[in-house]
Amino acid sequence: MPDNEKANILIVDDKANNIFALEEILSRPDRHFIRATNGQEALKIVLNETIDLIILDVQMPDMDGFEVAKILKSHNRTKDIPIIFASAEKKEHRFMMKGFEEGAVDYLYKPLDPAVTSAKVSVLLQLHLQKKELVAKNLQLENAHGEIRQLNADLERNIALLQVANKELESFSYSVSHDLRTPLRSIDGYSRIILEDHQAVLNDELRRLLGNIRTSSTRMGILIDHLLEFSRLGRRKLVKRPVDLTEMAHRVVRDLEQGHDQDQDHDPDHQRTAVIRIGSLPPAEGDPVLLYQVLVNLVSNAIKYSGKIQAPEIEIGASENGEERIYFVKDNGVGFNMEYAHRLFGVFQRLHGNDEFEGTGVGLAIVQRIIEKHGGRVWAEGRPKEGATFFFSLPHPIIQ
Repeated sequence: MPDNEKANILIVDDKANNIFALEEILSRPDRHFIRATNGQEALKIVLNETIDLIILDVQMPDMDGFEVAKILKSHNRTKDIPIIFASAEKKEHRFMMKGFEEGAVDYLYKPLDPAVTSAKVSVLLQLHLQKKELVAKNLQLENAHGEIRQLNADLERNIALLQVANKELESFSYSVSHDLRTPLRSIDGYSRIILEDHQAVLNDELRRLLGNIRTSSTRMGILIDHLLEFSRLGRRKLVKRPVDLTEMAHRVVRDLEQGHDQDQDHDPDHQRTAVIRIGSLPPAEGDPVLLYQVLVNLVSNAIKYSGKIQAPEIEIGASENGEERIYFVKDNGVGFNMEYAHRLFGVFQRLHGNDEFEGTGVGLAIVQRIIEKHGGRVWAEGRPKEGATFFFSLPHPIIQ
């Protein structure tokens, strides 16, 4: 019962001094007394008030306590209210049994013993209030179960709709892959043929324009690949196993440096080589293919956005707290304004234009989707021209 709610005790007796005596014995701040001087008045009160305990005199004119109790016990709304009979005369065994048959839970005998009276009322009142609270909680529980059943039904319906949507998305992805790649290949192929077979009739401007066409078609092809990869991630099941992220980070850097060296052979002034330091990374439990993709995306971003400064440096490290292990890739490149940090992980959201740094705006969205599938989170910190740090967390591995 709430602290500010009082228990209602109905005292029914045709003598006012008996009611007053009971109130004096039972008076407590958490109790409220209601008086009735006859059976009819008592029945009206019980039907209109919430009563927690009734102390009912047996000997009353017109309608005695046994009759009142019988009527109360015959109604669903009042049948569970505990009744204590108070009697000055009818102490014989047969009268006691009649009282219990009519629904009494106990007897008080006049003259009242204050200690016995107080103890009996306290125990019975406490039992009733506990039962009342239990009934209320059971009702809440039943309502909660009903809400849960409804939520489960809604969830099952939404899952079914989602499965249909995923199938439609998969069909759309294949359509995009085929319908867009084919004309792009044609554009790139015809442009290459013109450049190779008709060099003699092409001036510098035409060669430049055809080169731009090939570059744009290649970029569009990469964007389609990234979008398809992002789409497939939602359906891909994780294949978790222990992962040595320190070894993986070294492998990622080696792979990226080999690709960078090949780019330098074609364009020596493209980017400066970054100094990359790899700390000791705690092992993780996850899908190694997807976690490799996370590191590739983050490290390649760091290389790209620090490649135009004088002495690019990149650090790959980690820390941990009680709930998760936190990994980071830090660079000293162009950085970004934290005011726009919320845009970093959105699809097509870029803080730098293609004239500054090439990209599709999908890589960090892929990182976020992969990490969230692993139960982790991603975030970034940075300042313009002072570099950026990209963080991702993973739950602690489950100890077998």
